[in-house]
Amino acid sequence: MKTNIRIFVAVVFLFMGTGCQDFLERDNPTATTDDKWWNLETDLRNALERVYEGVPTGVIIYNGFYSNARVHLSGASDESVFRANYTDFEVFTLGTATSSSGIPLAHYQNRYNSIRNACRFLENYQKAYVQDPSLKERYAAEARALRAWYHFELFTLFGPIAIVDHALTPAEQYVGRNSQDEVVAFIISELDKAAEVLPARYPDSDMYRMSKGVCYAIQTNLYMFIGDYKNAAVTAKKVIDLNVYELYQSADPAINSYAALFSYAGLVNKERVFFFRSGQRQAFLRLAPKSFGGANATTSPTLAIVNTYETKQGKTLQELGPDSLAIYTKNPNHNNNRDPRFTASILTPGETFLNRKMDPFSTTSIDLIGQTQSTQTGFWIKKWLDARDISNQENGSLDFFVIRYAEVLLNYVEALIETGDWQNPDVLRYLNQIRKRAGMPNVDTKVYNSQAKMREFIRRERQVELAFEGQRFYDIRRWKIGEQVLNGTVYGAVDPATGKPVAVEQRKFNPQRDYLWPIPLAEINANPKMTQNPNW
Repeated sequence: MKTNIRIFVAVVFLFMGTGCQDFLERDNPTATTDDKWWNLETDLRNALERVYEGVPTGVIIYNGFYSNARVHLSGASDESVFRANYTDFEVFTLGTATSSSGIPLAHYQNRYNSIRNACRFLENYQKAYVQDPSLKERYAAEARALRAWYHFELFTLFGPIAIVDHALTPAEQYVGRNSQDEVVAFIISELDKAAEVLPARYPDSDMYRMSKGVCYAIQTNLYMFIGDYKNAAVTAKKVIDLNVYELYQSADPAINSYAALFSYAGLVNKERVFFFRSGQRQAFLRLAPKSFGGANATTSPTLAIVNTYETKQGKTLQELGPDSLAIYTKNPNHNNNRDPRFTASILTPGETFLNRKMDPFSTTSIDLIGQTQSTQTGFWIKKWLDARDISNQENGSLDFFVIRYAEVLLNYVEALIETGDWQNPDVLRYLNQIRKRAGMPNVDTKVYNSQAKMREFIRRERQVELAFEGQRFYDIRRWKIGEQVLNGTVYGAVDPATGKPVAVEQRKFNPQRDYLWPIPLAEINANPKMTQNPNW
């Protein structure tokens, strides 16, 4: 069933005649008509780059949108607290968000703007002369796949959305809100069409482009999100069987390969499936302690994620005896005997980082906990903090992985577990590959010996392997565990003065409302026939 809705917040881009003019002016300031613009291969490449601009970054970058920054999105999960000078994610965790909140508005508008750019490309690319016709069709397939991606992003946040498969004219002021089945079918179909044309691999300089593997990986993520694990397993296996991707492994055994993956040491690798070039170029500026010149330290890990990591022996903290547990709870040494992914991802109180001891509880420290532009929890995100960026914090060149091969493997394993095929040899094969790369032991099959126990394991493994990459936000929603992990007090590091973890904030999650973001109020006001998401 369709409800007429107007995509009002994107009106400049989608409906108004000036929207087309704005697009042309930005791409080609001297142009007057489409006929004069869509002529050369250079025109196509420039227009296609505009379509790529909406791909998520890691942290906010200048002239960008923090609504599209996946690391900050983790602040709307139980992994971290996102605050600094921005509060738009925090209103969702505190339960104070409204349909006027800035993040949904920005995301809704920007995604439909990207969709419109893709539609404009697909409607005009044939006009341009390209010496190699197959290259022109590849460009079109890239735009088609990106358009499907932007629909997927909207769907995961707002539920059933309006499918926009052409650049709307002023006469098309109202667009029907499609059903979930229609949205899913459209995205899958578009990705199938694109995958038929796109190559499986590119030269390193073009690896960021949409490929067969990206199409199959997006399909997998969509199937995972709607709980269609059978098809998720099929599409994830398609990515694996391309034999294009592999887990990054440093040639130097003394180097932590997981840590290197997020640094310049691992910049060029085959683990990248879908990524934004230089999408973490301001990671040091946005994440590092203020004492290093960081602007915000915007996103602070919580005690919940800190306590999720296992010991090096593969034991959870809950499995430890009182004496061993005290190491991590009383005057804690969090790095002691810990999963190497922990030390690669989280910076803790008392730790020496780049020759500086971190002390967020010192009242004379610029890094004092709770201050503006300082850690809110006593912890910092260490992932992506490369010493080479200290002197160039605004313009580094680290990529951001939107989808990486480890996630594809985790998706495949989870899909097998959820379909009841938890004893499939591939489950342990790929889990153990991921853990071996991290420096962790194989799965203990004496403990994890049922579907329920393997479900528990895969969910924890996803959380630590993909920490702060934005995936936890979506996992919470598809698993429907928000009321369990997003309610109550958020705790940070242990305050030496009290011997207790600091209480950071009190969160509220309404399961009847908060699994979807609200349709922006601008939409509601523009069209009285518009239906809001439940309880917004």
